[in-house]
Amino acid sequence: MNLSMMQVLSESEIGQIHNATIDILTNCGVRIENSAMRDFLKSRNVQVDDDSFVVRFTKDQIDKALASVPASFDVFNRDGELAFTIGDGIPKVAAGHNAVFWADSESGRTRSSTVNDVECFARICEQLQHIDMIGVPVMPQDIPNAQDSLLYGVSACVRNSKKPIFFSTDRPDVNRGCIELLRTAFKGDLSNQCYGICQLSPTSPLYWESSVLEAVMDTVEMGVPLAVLPEPNAGVSAPYTLAGLVTVNNAECLSGIVMIQMLRPGHKVLYANSWTTTDMRTGSALVGSVETSICRIAGTQLAKFYNIPCHTTAPNSDNHAHDEQNSWEKTISQLTSIASGTDLIVNCGMFATGMTCSHEQLVMDHEITAVCRRLARGMQVDADTVALDVIKSIGPRGESFLTTDHTMDWLHSDEYYETEVSVRGPRATWEAAGCKDTYAVSREKAYELMNRPGAEQLSASQLAKMDEIVKGV
Repeated sequence: MNLSMMQVLSESEIGQIHNATIDILTNCGVRIENSAMRDFLKSRNVQVDDDSFVVRFTKDQIDKALASVPASFDVFNRDGELAFTIGDGIPKVAAGHNAVFWADSESGRTRSSTVNDVECFARICEQLQHIDMIGVPVMPQDIPNAQDSLLYGVSACVRNSKKPIFFSTDRPDVNRGCIELLRTAFKGDLSNQCYGICQLSPTSPLYWESSVLEAVMDTVEMGVPLAVLPEPNAGVSAPYTLAGLVTVNNAECLSGIVMIQMLRPGHKVLYANSWTTTDMRTGSALVGSVETSICRIAGTQLAKFYNIPCHTTAPNSDNHAHDEQNSWEKTISQLTSIASGTDLIVNCGMFATGMTCSHEQLVMDHEITAVCRRLARGMQVDADTVALDVIKSIGPRGESFLTTDHTMDWLHSDEYYETEVSVRGPRATWEAAGCKDTYAVSREKAYELMNRPGAEQLSASQLAKMDEIVKGV
């Protein structure tokens, strides 16, 4: 059977956080800085304070909105073919997104990222089995206007992979441009089929900036699913306690989901989280601490309480090197995300608190993901796997099981995960191969994958239209 789902909250503790959230949204409220959204909410009988811009929802309004959220939705690839379903109980994993720097494979040094980095990243993602979706890995810096970097990133991903796209920006014009890029490349109907997911975020504590809300309204109108991702920072923009941090995230997330459902009941949304804890000795925001992983489990439990698909960020690390700390933080964060049943997990290929990417990290994160998925899948127990007859036929001090039909039958199954970059085998074999560590093996693997052809090229007219969109924003 599968591993039991990880949990950190009891039913009563979930109820306590939920009740506190309802109190916040009905009595304290959230600040809405967009006048069009305030006017819309007024038209839906939501209480709006014109002086403070604070909006307060009733419990009935919250309950009605949450009840209209789809519990699952299908996601399609660039060709309009079904890729996977969000909310089917099987966690999906995406690479990226939105870092700034790149760890150079040749020099090992961190440098500004380029469009070519994104193109290679997308080609690698296209060929990695355990990467289901692509988040734009970086905001490439080698472009005429840095403010438009996301458009170049989305275009590079779409051109080099058929996999669905995950993107995020706080600029409405760039957001519209990203959606138009997806529409241009997609063979299906973007208004009704999900090829891309847009992530938009409130600002902690408890307010929504005008530009973000404009992007929310545009995205809903265009029919693109939304991940509502608050980013509260413990002790800075949220209480220092984990329960307080989770409660602020819950209130901010639900405020966005309620507004989206009022705009269009049944619109596809994700309950999302990317909280940070704070190292009060240095003031550093942390995404790879063990406490963030505790919160990941809690966030998934709350999303399941509301019956809403959920998203988090992982595998995460705060270290600036590809080292042991990087590995244990990433493994813990990815395992807790998968083993708690998070529907979409985004961040493969990133480290240094999400500021840096590398092709080697992407390959290593793919292996971490595969191992975590295998662990969560657990053990199949039935008459064939128990193999009682086989054990009895061999008997005490009998012949080896190596050549039995049972071993041959199971040898090429998925009973064991066959690693791709992990170092295994005797030392002599390792030395003969050059004493390469996992990073070196991953580097070779990344080069191999990035130099293979990417996805089938788009048509000349599609490419021209995409160039026009990128340069026209």
